[in-house]
Amino acid sequence: MKFLEFRETRPGEYFPPIIPNGFFARPVGGDRLMEILVVTDAGLSCNGVSSAWADLRGISIDGDIACLVSEKYVSGGLRFYLGECRFIGESGNMQKDYSGYPVEYCLMNRATFESQALAPRSECL
Repeated sequence: MKFLEFRETRPGEYFPPIIPNGFFARPVGGDRLMEILVVTDAGLSCNGVSSAWADLRGISIDGDIACLVSEKYVSGGLRFYLGECRFIGESGNMQKDYSGYPVEYCLMNRATFESQALAPRSECL
């Protein structure tokens, strides 16, 4: 199995960039930008619904819709529109990018980073 290599550029910062905690997007079926996820060290949560990083089975993109795939819930995962995602940076302002990359891809990097961290070392060879 081949893994994506994340290099630590500064303490706690990596390339490819992984999003810090917090995430806003327009959910599929929604008409406005809202906080749909709280990104934490343990996983993702929103309004009492949560998924540990280990619950995520992957990420799929279909046109302008991304899905964080999970078998934990009947819906099959959390869907949101690409290109309309934000997170609140250190400045307190909403940002569309992080380290020069769209935040939705940094979220996908974070999911990959966390899942690789949970994988047994023998799988990384």
